[in-house]
Amino acid sequence: MGDSTDKTQRTGFLRRLARARDGGVALVFGLALPPLMMMTVAGVDLHRAVTVRSSLQDALDAAALAAARSQYTDAAGVQRIGMASLRANMPNFTGVTLDESATSFTLTPERVVIAVARANVDAIIADILLPPYGQVLDDELPVTASSEVMRSNNRVEVALVLDNTGSMAGTKLANTKTAAIDLIDRLAAADGRSVEPDAVRISLVPFSFTVRVPTDDGQQPTWMTNSGSHTGGTGATGLFDTAVGRFTLFEQLNTRWAGCVEARPQPYDIRDTEPVTTDLATMFVPYFAPDLPDNVYTDSTYRSWTGLEPNDYLDDGTGFPSSVNSTNRAQVWRDRQARASKYSSTPRDTLDDGFGPNRDCVIQPLLRLTNDYDALRAGVNAMFAHGNTQVPMGAIWGWHTLSPNAPFGDGRPYGQERLLKIMILMTDGANVLSSNSSPNASTYSAQGYIWQDRLGITSGSTAQRRTALDNRLDHPTAGREDLCGNMKAQGIIIYTVAVQVDAAAQALMERCATSSDHYFNVTSASAIGAAFDRIAGSIENLRITR
Repeated sequence: MGDSTDKTQRTGFLRRLARARDGGVALVFGLALPPLMMMTVAGVDLHRAVTVRSSLQDALDAAALAAARSQYTDAAGVQRIGMASLRANMPNFTGVTLDESATSFTLTPERVVIAVARANVDAIIADILLPPYGQVLDDELPVTASSEVMRSNNRVEVALVLDNTGSMAGTKLANTKTAAIDLIDRLAAADGRSVEPDAVRISLVPFSFTVRVPTDDGQQPTWMTNSGSHTGGTGATGLFDTAVGRFTLFEQLNTRWAGCVEARPQPYDIRDTEPVTTDLATMFVPYFAPDLPDNVYTDSTYRSWTGLEPNDYLDDGTGFPSSVNSTNRAQVWRDRQARASKYSSTPRDTLDDGFGPNRDCVIQPLLRLTNDYDALRAGVNAMFAHGNTQVPMGAIWGWHTLSPNAPFGDGRPYGQERLLKIMILMTDGANVLSSNSSPNASTYSAQGYIWQDRLGITSGSTAQRRTALDNRLDHPTAGREDLCGNMKAQGIIIYTVAVQVDAAAQALMERCATSSDHYFNVTSASAIGAAFDRIAGSIENLRITR
Protein backbone atom coordinates (compact mmCIF):
# COMPACT_ATOMS: atom_id res chain seq x y z
CA MET A 1 0.00 0.00 0.00
CA GLY A 2 2.75 2.43 1.05
CA ASP A 3 4.87 1.58 -1.91
CA SER A 4 1.98 2.15 -4.27
CA THR A 5 1.25 5.54 -2.69
CA ASP A 6 4.91 6.63 -2.94
CA LYS A 7 5.00 5.61 -6.56
CA THR A 8 1.84 7.53 -7.32
CA GLN A 9 3.21 10.63 -5.59
CA ARG A 10 6.47 10.50 -7.49
CA THR A 11 4.66 10.13 -10.80
CA GLY A 12 2.43 13.07 -10.03
CA PHE A 13 5.40 15.26 -9.07
CA LEU A 14 7.09 14.51 -12.32
CA ARG A 15 3.95 15.32 -14.26
CA ARG A 16 3.54 18.63 -12.40
CA LEU A 17 7.19 19.45 -12.97
CA ALA A 18 6.80 18.78 -16.67
CA ARG A 19 3.74 21.03 -16.79
CA ALA A 20 5.35 23.78 -14.73
CA ARG A 21 6.18 27.10 -16.55
CA ASP A 22 7.59 29.23 -13.71
CA GLY A 23 11.38 29.82 -14.09
CA GLY A 24 11.58 28.10 -17.53
CA VAL A 25 13.45 30.98 -19.22
CA ALA A 26 16.02 31.07 -16.48
CA LEU A 27 16.53 27.35 -16.77
CA VAL A 28 17.00 27.48 -20.55
CA PHE A 29 19.28 30.51 -20.26
CA GLY A 30 21.33 28.76 -17.65
CA LEU A 31 21.73 25.77 -19.88
CA ALA A 32 22.60 27.95 -22.95
CA LEU A 33 24.89 30.44 -21.23
CA PRO A 34 28.17 28.51 -21.47
CA PRO A 35 28.01 27.94 -25.26
CA LEU A 36 26.79 31.50 -25.83
CA MET A 37 29.68 32.90 -23.85
CA MET A 38 32.11 30.70 -25.75
CA MET A 39 30.71 31.84 -29.10
CA THR A 40 30.80 35.52 -28.12
CA VAL A 41 34.32 35.36 -26.75
CA ALA A 42 35.49 33.24 -29.70
CA GLY A 43 34.06 35.88 -32.07
CA VAL A 44 36.48 38.48 -30.74
CA ASP A 45 39.46 36.26 -31.49
CA LEU A 46 38.01 35.15 -34.83
CA HIS A 47 37.62 38.78 -35.86
CA ARG A 48 41.29 39.36 -35.04
CA ALA A 49 42.19 36.26 -37.06
CA VAL A 50 40.23 37.47 -40.09
CA THR A 51 41.98 40.86 -39.90
CA VAL A 52 45.39 39.20 -39.64
CA ARG A 53 44.62 36.86 -42.54
CA SER A 54 43.69 39.79 -44.81
CA SER A 55 46.96 41.53 -44.00
CA LEU A 56 48.88 38.28 -44.43
CA GLN A 57 47.34 37.80 -47.89
CA ASP A 58 48.25 41.32 -49.00
CA ALA A 59 51.80 40.93 -47.74
CA LEU A 60 52.16 37.49 -49.36
CA ASP A 61 50.91 38.78 -52.72
CA ALA A 62 53.55 41.53 -52.63
CA ALA A 63 56.24 39.05 -51.60
CA ALA A 64 55.33 36.58 -54.37
CA LEU A 65 55.52 39.43 -56.89
CA ALA A 66 58.94 40.43 -55.56
CA ALA A 67 60.20 36.86 -55.82
CA ALA A 68 58.87 36.58 -59.40
CA ARG A 69 60.53 39.84 -60.43
CA SER A 70 63.89 38.87 -59.00
CA GLN A 71 66.65 37.39 -61.12
CA TYR A 72 66.95 34.30 -58.93
CA THR A 73 66.09 30.88 -60.28
CA ASP A 74 67.52 28.78 -57.45
CA ALA A 75 65.27 27.68 -54.58
CA ALA A 76 67.33 29.42 -51.90
CA GLY A 77 67.37 32.74 -53.75
CA VAL A 78 63.62 32.72 -54.44
CA GLN A 79 62.89 31.79 -50.81
CA ARG A 80 65.20 34.49 -49.46
CA ILE A 81 63.71 37.28 -51.58
CA GLY A 82 60.16 36.16 -50.79
CA MET A 83 60.71 35.95 -47.05
CA ALA A 84 62.47 39.31 -46.90
CA SER A 85 59.58 40.98 -48.69
CA LEU A 86 56.98 39.21 -46.57
CA ARG A 87 58.61 40.29 -43.32
CA ALA A 88 58.86 43.87 -44.60
CA ASN A 89 55.22 44.04 -45.70
CA MET A 90 53.57 42.15 -42.83
CA PRO A 91 52.10 44.56 -40.21
CA ASN A 92 53.42 44.22 -36.67
CA PHE A 93 50.35 42.85 -34.84
CA THR A 94 50.51 42.17 -31.11
CA GLY A 95 50.21 38.49 -30.38
CA VAL A 96 50.78 37.39 -33.99
CA THR A 97 53.70 35.19 -35.01
CA LEU A 98 54.72 34.36 -38.60
CA ASP A 99 55.30 30.62 -38.78
CA GLU A 100 58.34 30.58 -41.05
CA SER A 101 58.56 26.80 -40.97
CA ALA A 102 55.18 26.70 -42.74
CA THR A 103 55.96 29.58 -45.15
CA SER A 104 57.58 28.95 -48.52
CA PHE A 105 58.22 30.42 -51.95
CA THR A 106 58.72 27.91 -54.77
CA LEU A 107 59.55 28.46 -58.45
CA THR A 108 58.00 25.71 -60.58
CA PRO A 109 59.42 24.45 -63.89
CA GLU A 110 56.59 26.42 -65.54
CA ARG A 111 58.14 29.55 -63.97
CA VAL A 112 55.28 30.13 -61.55
CA VAL A 113 56.13 31.36 -58.07
CA ILE A 114 53.88 29.54 -55.59
CA ALA A 115 53.80 31.13 -52.14
CA VAL A 116 52.14 29.82 -48.97
CA ALA A 117 52.30 31.37 -45.52
CA ARG A 118 50.99 30.71 -42.02
CA ALA A 119 50.66 33.00 -39.03
CA ASN A 120 49.56 32.10 -35.49
CA VAL A 121 47.20 34.47 -33.67
CA ASP A 122 47.20 34.24 -29.85
CA ALA A 123 43.70 33.47 -28.46
CA ILE A 124 44.03 36.32 -25.97
CA ILE A 125 40.40 37.05 -24.99
CA ALA A 126 39.16 33.50 -25.01
CA ASP A 127 42.17 32.20 -23.14
CA ILE A 128 41.54 34.69 -20.33
CA LEU A 129 37.78 34.23 -19.97
CA LEU A 130 37.46 30.61 -21.03
CA PRO A 131 40.76 28.86 -20.47
CA PRO A 132 39.46 25.51 -21.76
CA TYR A 133 38.66 27.19 -25.11
CA GLY A 134 42.19 28.48 -25.49
CA GLN A 135 43.65 25.16 -24.52
CA VAL A 136 41.55 23.34 -27.12
CA LEU A 137 43.23 25.55 -29.79
CA ASP A 138 46.63 25.37 -28.13
CA ASP A 139 46.12 29.02 -27.13
CA GLU A 140 46.49 30.09 -30.85
CA LEU A 141 44.39 30.51 -33.96
CA PRO A 142 46.30 29.54 -37.18
CA VAL A 143 45.64 31.62 -40.32
CA THR A 144 46.96 30.83 -43.81
CA ALA A 145 47.28 32.52 -47.19
CA SER A 146 48.48 31.48 -50.63
CA SER A 147 49.48 33.28 -53.82
CA GLU A 148 50.69 32.42 -57.34
CA VAL A 149 52.52 34.73 -59.75
CA MET A 150 53.57 33.84 -63.29
CA ARG A 151 57.15 34.93 -63.82
CA SER A 152 57.49 36.60 -67.21
CA ASN A 153 60.01 34.47 -69.03
CA ASN A 154 61.02 37.10 -71.54
CA ARG A 155 61.06 40.77 -72.25
CA VAL A 156 60.42 41.56 -75.88
CA GLU A 157 61.49 44.29 -78.29
CA VAL A 158 59.50 44.18 -81.52
CA ALA A 159 60.17 46.11 -84.74
CA LEU A 160 57.14 46.42 -87.00
CA VAL A 161 58.64 47.00 -90.46
CA LEU A 162 55.76 47.67 -92.85
CA ASP A 163 55.63 48.26 -96.57
CA ASN A 164 54.08 51.66 -97.36
CA THR A 165 54.69 51.67 -101.11
CA GLY A 166 52.16 52.77 -103.70
CA SER A 167 50.99 49.23 -104.41
CA MET A 168 49.74 48.99 -100.82
CA ALA A 169 47.05 51.59 -101.48
CA GLY A 170 43.50 50.60 -100.67
CA THR A 171 42.46 47.37 -99.01
CA LYS A 172 45.97 46.04 -98.39
CA LEU A 173 47.07 49.06 -96.40
CA ALA A 174 43.74 49.31 -94.58
CA ASN A 175 43.94 45.65 -93.54
CA THR A 176 47.59 46.06 -92.57
CA LYS A 177 46.69 48.96 -90.29
CA THR A 178 43.96 46.93 -88.59
CA ALA A 179 46.24 43.91 -88.20
CA ALA A 180 49.14 45.98 -86.84
CA ILE A 181 46.93 47.74 -84.28
CA ASP A 182 45.45 44.41 -83.17
CA LEU A 183 48.99 43.07 -82.67
CA ILE A 184 49.96 46.19 -80.70
CA ASP A 185 46.85 45.75 -78.53
CA ARG A 186 47.70 42.13 -77.76
CA LEU A 187 51.29 42.93 -76.85
CA ALA A 188 50.14 45.89 -74.75
CA ALA A 189 47.81 43.58 -72.84
CA ALA A 190 50.69 41.14 -72.30
CA ASP A 191 52.78 44.03 -71.00
CA GLY A 192 50.01 44.91 -68.55
CA ARG A 193 49.92 41.35 -67.21
CA SER A 194 53.68 41.06 -66.88
CA VAL A 195 55.51 41.28 -63.59
CA GLU A 196 58.53 42.61 -65.49
CA PRO A 197 58.92 46.38 -65.65
CA ASP A 198 59.02 47.65 -69.24
CA ALA A 199 58.41 44.10 -70.52
CA VAL A 200 57.28 44.99 -74.04
CA ARG A 201 58.55 47.73 -76.34
CA ILE A 202 57.66 48.20 -79.99
CA SER A 203 59.04 50.28 -82.85
CA LEU A 204 57.28 51.15 -86.09
CA VAL A 205 59.22 51.46 -89.37
CA PRO A 206 57.19 52.36 -92.47
CA PHE A 207 59.31 52.05 -95.61
CA SER A 208 59.24 52.53 -99.37
CA PHE A 209 62.40 53.47 -101.33
CA THR A 210 63.63 55.28 -98.24
CA VAL A 211 62.93 55.57 -94.53
CA ARG A 212 62.19 58.76 -92.66
CA VAL A 213 63.59 59.34 -89.18
CA PRO A 214 62.29 61.82 -86.58
CA THR A 215 64.01 65.19 -86.94
CA ASP A 216 64.71 68.07 -84.62
CA ASP A 217 63.65 70.90 -86.93
CA GLY A 218 65.88 69.51 -89.66
CA GLN A 219 69.04 69.78 -87.56
CA GLN A 220 71.99 67.45 -88.06
CA PRO A 221 71.94 64.46 -85.66
CA THR A 222 75.24 63.41 -84.11
CA TRP A 223 75.22 60.16 -86.09
CA MET A 224 75.04 61.96 -89.46
CA THR A 225 77.86 63.69 -91.28
CA ASN A 226 78.06 66.91 -93.22
CA SER A 227 81.33 65.89 -94.80
CA GLY A 228 81.57 66.53 -98.52
CA SER A 229 83.81 63.50 -99.00
CA HIS A 230 81.21 60.99 -97.83
CA THR A 231 79.16 58.85 -100.20
CA GLY A 232 77.67 61.11 -102.85
CA GLY A 233 80.55 63.56 -102.63
CA THR A 234 83.02 64.23 -105.42
CA GLY A 235 84.53 61.63 -107.71
CA ALA A 236 83.28 59.27 -110.37
CA THR A 237 80.34 58.19 -108.24
CA GLY A 238 79.75 61.52 -106.49
CA LEU A 239 76.76 63.80 -106.90
CA PHE A 240 78.70 67.08 -106.76
CA ASP A 241 81.73 68.56 -108.45
CA THR A 242 83.12 70.02 -105.23
CA ALA A 243 83.16 68.64 -101.70
CA VAL A 244 80.18 70.09 -99.90
CA GLY A 245 78.06 68.74 -97.08
CA ARG A 246 74.40 68.12 -97.63
CA PHE A 247 73.31 69.96 -94.52
CA THR A 248 75.25 72.92 -95.87
CA LEU A 249 73.28 72.68 -99.10
CA PHE A 250 69.97 72.56 -97.22
CA GLU A 251 71.05 75.68 -95.35
CA GLN A 252 72.05 77.46 -98.57
CA LEU A 253 68.63 76.66 -99.99
CA ASN A 254 67.01 78.02 -96.84
CA THR A 255 65.07 74.82 -96.36
CA ARG A 256 65.12 71.99 -93.83
CA TRP A 257 66.02 68.36 -94.16
CA ALA A 258 62.74 66.42 -93.91
CA GLY A 259 64.21 63.31 -92.28
CA CYS A 260 64.64 60.83 -95.13
CA VAL A 261 67.97 59.00 -95.26
CA GLU A 262 70.25 57.35 -97.78
CA ALA A 263 71.66 53.86 -97.33
CA ARG A 264 75.20 53.66 -96.02
CA PRO A 265 77.86 52.42 -98.46
CA GLN A 266 78.62 48.71 -98.57
CA PRO A 267 79.12 46.79 -96.37
CA TYR A 268 77.60 49.07 -93.73
CA ASP A 269 74.26 49.14 -95.55
CA ILE A 270 73.58 45.70 -94.05
CA ARG A 271 75.50 45.95 -90.78
CA ASP A 272 74.75 47.24 -87.31
CA THR A 273 78.12 48.97 -87.05
CA GLU A 274 78.22 51.95 -84.70
CA PRO A 275 78.63 55.21 -86.64
CA VAL A 276 81.90 56.93 -85.70
CA THR A 277 83.24 60.22 -87.04
CA THR A 278 86.69 58.75 -87.58
CA ASP A 279 85.26 56.39 -90.21
CA LEU A 280 82.99 58.38 -92.51
CA ALA A 281 81.74 55.25 -94.26
CA THR A 282 79.96 54.29 -91.04
CA MET A 283 78.16 57.63 -90.80
CA PHE A 284 74.80 58.48 -92.34
CA VAL A 285 73.92 61.22 -94.81
CA PRO A 286 70.56 62.81 -95.48
CA TYR A 287 68.51 61.99 -98.52
CA PHE A 288 69.11 64.81 -101.00
CA ALA A 289 67.41 64.77 -104.40
CA PRO A 290 69.69 66.91 -106.58
CA ASP A 291 68.59 69.68 -108.89
CA LEU A 292 68.36 68.36 -112.42
CA PRO A 293 69.63 70.12 -115.58
CA ASP A 294 67.69 72.98 -117.06
CA ASN A 295 65.53 72.17 -120.04
CA VAL A 296 67.14 74.62 -122.46
CA TYR A 297 68.38 72.45 -125.28
CA THR A 298 66.06 72.43 -128.26
CA ASP A 299 67.37 69.53 -130.31
CA SER A 300 64.42 67.26 -131.10
CA THR A 301 66.23 64.18 -129.83
CA TYR A 302 67.49 65.45 -126.45
CA ARG A 303 65.35 68.40 -125.47
CA SER A 304 62.80 66.74 -123.14
CA TRP A 305 65.12 66.37 -120.21
CA THR A 306 62.79 67.66 -117.49
CA GLY A 307 60.12 65.18 -118.48
CA LEU A 308 62.55 62.35 -117.91
CA GLU A 309 62.99 63.11 -114.21
CA PRO A 310 61.20 66.34 -113.25
CA ASN A 311 62.99 67.98 -110.35
CA ASP A 312 64.57 71.09 -111.88
CA TYR A 313 64.34 73.55 -108.99
CA LEU A 314 67.42 75.74 -109.64
CA ASP A 315 69.02 77.52 -112.57
CA ASP A 316 72.15 75.67 -113.63
CA GLY A 317 74.02 78.98 -113.92
CA THR A 318 76.05 77.93 -116.94
CA GLY A 319 75.72 78.14 -120.68
CA PHE A 320 74.57 75.17 -122.68
CA PRO A 321 77.05 73.35 -124.94
CA SER A 322 76.76 73.96 -128.64
CA SER A 323 76.43 70.29 -129.39
CA VAL A 324 74.92 67.40 -127.48
CA ASN A 325 74.90 63.93 -128.94
CA SER A 326 74.58 60.34 -127.87
CA THR A 327 78.27 60.25 -126.96
CA ASN A 328 78.47 63.27 -124.65
CA ARG A 329 74.84 63.47 -123.53
CA ALA A 330 75.31 61.69 -120.19
CA GLN A 331 78.40 63.72 -119.34
CA VAL A 332 76.69 67.02 -120.16
CA TRP A 333 73.78 66.03 -117.96
CA ARG A 334 75.95 65.03 -115.02
CA ASP A 335 78.18 68.06 -115.29
CA ARG A 336 75.19 70.37 -115.03
CA GLN A 337 73.57 68.23 -112.33
CA ALA A 338 76.80 68.15 -110.29
CA ARG A 339 77.39 71.91 -110.06
CA ALA A 340 77.46 72.50 -106.31
CA SER A 341 77.78 76.25 -106.78
CA LYS A 342 74.22 76.57 -108.09
CA TYR A 343 72.80 75.68 -104.66
CA SER A 344 73.34 79.24 -103.55
CA SER A 345 70.85 80.36 -106.16
CA THR A 346 67.25 81.23 -105.57
CA PRO A 347 64.92 78.24 -106.15
CA ARG A 348 62.47 78.45 -109.00
CA ASP A 349 59.55 77.91 -106.66
CA THR A 350 58.66 76.91 -103.11
CA LEU A 351 60.60 73.83 -102.04
CA ASP A 352 58.54 71.03 -100.51
CA ASP A 353 58.18 67.25 -100.57
CA GLY A 354 57.17 67.38 -104.23
CA PHE A 355 59.86 69.74 -105.45
CA GLY A 356 63.43 70.16 -104.29
CA PRO A 357 65.94 68.14 -102.27
CA ASN A 358 63.16 66.57 -100.16
CA ARG A 359 61.22 65.45 -103.22
CA ASP A 360 59.19 62.30 -102.44
CA CYS A 361 60.28 62.36 -98.79
CA VAL A 362 56.67 61.95 -97.71
CA ILE A 363 56.64 58.62 -95.90
CA GLN A 364 55.42 58.53 -92.30
CA PRO A 365 58.41 58.90 -89.88
CA LEU A 366 59.46 55.83 -87.95
CA LEU A 367 58.80 55.50 -84.23
CA ARG A 368 61.65 54.37 -82.01
CA LEU A 369 61.23 51.60 -79.41
CA THR A 370 58.51 52.63 -77.00
CA ASN A 371 55.71 51.38 -74.78
CA ASP A 372 53.59 54.40 -75.64
CA TYR A 373 50.97 52.26 -77.33
CA ASP A 374 48.73 55.20 -78.17
CA ALA A 375 51.58 56.79 -80.13
CA LEU A 376 52.15 53.51 -81.96
CA ARG A 377 48.48 53.21 -82.88
CA ALA A 378 48.49 56.80 -84.11
CA GLY A 379 51.63 56.13 -86.17
CA VAL A 380 50.03 53.11 -87.81
CA ASN A 381 46.86 55.03 -88.60
CA ALA A 382 48.90 57.84 -90.18
CA MET A 383 50.62 55.54 -92.70
CA PHE A 384 49.84 56.06 -96.38
CA ALA A 385 50.97 54.52 -99.65
CA HIS A 386 53.66 56.14 -101.82
CA GLY A 387 56.77 55.16 -103.75
CA ASN A 388 58.55 51.97 -104.76
CA THR A 389 59.83 49.00 -102.80
CA GLN A 390 63.29 48.64 -101.27
CA VAL A 391 62.90 46.06 -98.52
CA PRO A 392 66.56 46.19 -97.36
CA MET A 393 66.07 49.85 -96.42
CA GLY A 394 63.12 49.05 -94.19
CA ALA A 395 64.82 46.01 -92.66
CA ILE A 396 68.08 47.78 -91.76
CA TRP A 397 66.21 50.58 -90.02
CA GLY A 398 64.06 48.05 -88.22
CA TRP A 399 67.34 46.59 -86.96
CA HIS A 400 68.60 50.04 -85.99
CA THR A 401 65.53 50.50 -83.77
CA LEU A 402 66.24 47.19 -81.99
CA SER A 403 69.96 47.75 -81.67
CA PRO A 404 71.85 48.87 -78.56
CA ASN A 405 74.13 50.80 -80.95
CA ALA A 406 73.70 54.25 -82.47
CA PRO A 407 72.00 55.82 -84.32
CA PHE A 408 69.36 55.29 -81.63
CA GLY A 409 70.82 52.92 -79.06
CA ASP A 410 67.36 52.17 -77.66
CA GLY A 411 67.63 48.39 -77.61
CA ARG A 412 68.94 46.44 -74.67
CA PRO A 413 72.35 44.79 -75.13
CA TYR A 414 72.40 41.63 -77.24
CA GLY A 415 72.49 38.32 -75.42
CA GLN A 416 70.74 39.37 -72.23
CA GLU A 417 68.95 36.57 -70.40
CA ARG A 418 65.21 36.47 -71.00
CA LEU A 419 65.33 39.06 -73.80
CA LEU A 420 63.78 38.56 -77.23
CA LYS A 421 64.44 40.87 -80.16
CA ILE A 422 61.87 40.35 -82.89
CA MET A 423 61.34 41.83 -86.34
CA ILE A 424 58.08 41.54 -88.30
CA LEU A 425 58.95 42.35 -91.93
CA MET A 426 56.01 42.78 -94.30
CA THR A 427 55.97 43.63 -98.01
CA ASP A 428 53.64 43.31 -100.95
CA GLY A 429 56.12 43.69 -103.79
CA ALA A 430 59.45 43.03 -105.43
CA ASN A 431 62.52 45.17 -104.82
CA VAL A 432 62.78 48.02 -107.31
CA LEU A 433 65.43 50.51 -108.36
CA SER A 434 63.37 52.34 -110.95
CA SER A 435 64.90 53.03 -114.32
CA ASN A 436 64.24 55.86 -116.76
CA SER A 437 65.68 57.17 -120.00
CA SER A 438 67.58 60.08 -118.47
CA PRO A 439 71.39 59.92 -118.24
CA ASN A 440 70.95 59.00 -114.56
CA ALA A 441 69.31 55.77 -115.81
CA SER A 442 67.30 55.63 -112.57
CA THR A 443 65.20 57.75 -110.29
CA TYR A 444 66.76 59.01 -107.08
CA SER A 445 66.20 56.86 -103.97
CA ALA A 446 67.97 55.82 -100.77
CA GLN A 447 70.47 54.05 -103.05
CA GLY A 448 71.25 57.30 -104.89
CA TYR A 449 71.47 56.72 -108.64
CA ILE A 450 72.47 53.39 -110.11
CA TRP A 451 75.60 54.87 -111.73
CA GLN A 452 76.91 55.65 -108.23
CA ASP A 453 77.60 51.92 -107.76
CA ARG A 454 75.86 51.66 -104.41
CA LEU A 455 74.60 48.14 -105.15
CA GLY A 456 77.70 46.81 -106.86
CA ILE A 457 76.35 47.59 -110.33
CA THR A 458 76.44 50.83 -112.31
CA SER A 459 73.78 49.82 -114.83
CA GLY A 460 71.49 46.91 -115.51
CA SER A 461 68.04 45.70 -116.40
CA THR A 462 65.09 45.76 -114.04
CA ALA A 463 65.76 42.12 -113.17
CA GLN A 464 69.45 42.78 -112.48
CA ARG A 465 68.63 45.71 -110.20
CA ARG A 466 66.09 43.61 -108.35
CA THR A 467 68.61 40.82 -107.87
CA ALA A 468 71.18 43.26 -106.49
CA LEU A 469 68.68 44.53 -103.90
CA ASP A 470 67.46 41.00 -103.11
CA ASN A 471 71.02 39.86 -102.47
CA ARG A 472 71.61 42.67 -99.98
CA LEU A 473 68.59 41.44 -98.04
CA ASP A 474 69.21 37.68 -98.25
CA HIS A 475 71.67 36.13 -100.68
CA PRO A 476 70.68 32.70 -102.03
CA THR A 477 74.30 31.47 -101.88
CA ALA A 478 75.32 30.10 -98.51
CA GLY A 479 78.22 31.90 -96.89
CA ARG A 480 77.56 35.25 -98.56
CA GLU A 481 77.01 38.13 -96.15
CA ASP A 482 73.49 39.53 -96.17
CA LEU A 483 71.23 41.58 -93.94
CA CYS A 484 68.92 38.82 -92.74
CA GLY A 485 71.88 36.61 -91.88
CA ASN A 486 73.55 39.41 -89.92
CA MET A 487 70.39 40.01 -87.91
CA LYS A 488 69.95 36.32 -87.14
CA ALA A 489 73.58 36.16 -86.01
CA GLN A 490 72.67 38.69 -83.31
CA GLY A 491 69.77 36.53 -82.17
CA ILE A 492 67.00 38.57 -83.79
CA ILE A 493 63.90 36.48 -84.53
CA ILE A 494 62.51 37.39 -87.96
CA TYR A 495 58.92 36.91 -89.05
CA THR A 496 58.22 37.71 -92.70
CA VAL A 497 54.88 38.36 -94.36
CA ALA A 498 54.70 38.32 -98.16
CA VAL A 499 51.42 39.68 -99.50
CA GLN A 500 50.47 38.69 -103.03
CA VAL A 501 54.05 38.60 -104.33
CA ASP A 502 55.60 36.51 -107.09
CA ALA A 503 57.51 33.28 -106.58
CA ALA A 504 60.92 34.97 -106.44
CA ALA A 505 59.80 37.36 -103.69
CA GLN A 506 58.21 34.47 -101.82
CA ALA A 507 61.50 32.57 -101.87
CA LEU A 508 63.39 35.69 -100.74
CA MET A 509 61.07 36.36 -97.79
CA GLU A 510 61.06 32.72 -96.73
CA ARG A 511 64.87 32.64 -96.73
CA CYS A 512 64.95 35.77 -94.62
CA ALA A 513 62.60 34.36 -91.97
CA THR A 514 64.06 32.61 -88.93
CA SER A 515 62.43 29.37 -90.10
CA SER A 516 59.68 28.26 -92.45
CA ASP A 517 57.09 28.55 -89.70
CA HIS A 518 58.07 32.20 -89.26
CA TYR A 519 57.19 32.90 -92.91
CA PHE A 520 53.65 33.77 -93.98
CA ASN A 521 52.63 33.72 -97.63
CA VAL A 522 49.46 35.80 -97.83
CA THR A 523 47.56 35.34 -101.07
CA SER A 524 44.76 37.86 -100.45
CA ALA A 525 44.47 41.18 -98.67
CA SER A 526 41.74 39.74 -96.46
CA ALA A 527 44.24 37.25 -94.97
CA ILE A 528 46.71 39.86 -93.68
CA GLY A 529 44.96 40.01 -90.31
CA ALA A 530 45.14 36.24 -89.82
CA ALA A 531 48.90 36.26 -90.44
CA PHE A 532 49.49 39.02 -87.90
CA ASP A 533 47.21 37.25 -85.42
CA ARG A 534 49.29 34.09 -85.66
CA ILE A 535 52.49 36.10 -85.21
CA ALA A 536 51.06 37.82 -82.11
CA GLY A 537 50.14 34.42 -80.65
CA SER A 538 53.60 33.07 -81.40
CA ILE A 539 55.24 36.03 -79.65
CA GLU A 540 53.01 35.53 -76.61
CA ASN A 541 54.01 31.87 -76.50
CA LEU A 542 57.69 32.75 -76.86
CA ARG A 543 57.43 35.01 -73.81
CA ILE A 544 56.25 32.04 -71.74
CA THR A 545 58.13 29.07 -73.16
CA ARG A 546 61.63 30.16 -74.12
